[in-house]
Amino acid sequence: MRHTDVELDAFGEWERAAWEQRAAPYAASIGDLTRGSVPALLDAARVADGSRVLDVGTGPGFVALAAAARGAVVIGIDQSAAMVEIARAAGVDAVAASATQLPVPSGSCDAVVAGYLLNHLARPEAAVAEFGRVLVPGGRLAMTVWDTPDANPALGLFGPVVAALGMRDVVPPGPDAQRFADEAQVRALLDGWEDVAVEHVRWSVEVDPGAWFDAVADATPRTGAVLAQAGPEQRARARERYVEVARASYGVEGGRIELPAGAVLASATRVR
Repeated sequence: MRHTDVELDAFGEWERAAWEQRAAPYAASIGDLTRGSVPALLDAARVADGSRVLDVGTGPGFVALAAAARGAVVIGIDQSAAMVEIARAAGVDAVAASATQLPVPSGSCDAVVAGYLLNHLARPEAAVAEFGRVLVPGGRLAMTVWDTPDANPALGLFGPVVAALGMRDVVPPGPDAQRFADEAQVRALLDGWEDVAVEHVRWSVEVDPGAWFDAVADATPRTGAVLAQAGPEQRARARERYVEVARASYGVEGGRIELPAGAVLASATRVR
């Protein structure tokens, strides 16, 4: 579906504002899930000692810190001032800026990494073009997006629970959140790049199901926005149903659950 510039601008502003509100809950919870794909992301970008790395959508700085641990020189970029503050407190050299207007010179980076960013962008094509601008010829780009719900129950299990309760979608019109879980769509986005590779990354996270429901409700823009419209009783029913479904499929000892997680990892080289 095509969207007007007005719609895309509104969606972009909605995303920015949502992250200002959800930065702290995200850093304290969902961030633990994203760490499972960080090594593969950095490997795909060939981040090593001395690499000049731009981490776009740095969030709390998990990827940036892991890159720095490899000896890379890293700058974190995030559109959310609240996220930048959290990343800086963790020791990241972080700057508030848009992914489509990166505040670094052309050809100044050996690698650009973007973990779980694409589906939050109003104009992903413009962002990828900007990633290419800041890379040296032969520089590497690596990006992760969440896989389809059935391949990523860690987040995908929420959809049916929320839908069953009849909660309406309150997210403004914008790009499909699942668009880049489709390999063909990712490859089209990277048209003109070299050495394009798309792979699937798998890991798992063990959590308390009730606490996990609360974490996703508080820390994610889209699911959180839908659940935010629920009154206390409706949210309690949704939480109860989620715990029931999650334990039935992924229960382990002690009432906890072990959720499979899955991401699509795309990487490419800037044309030399």
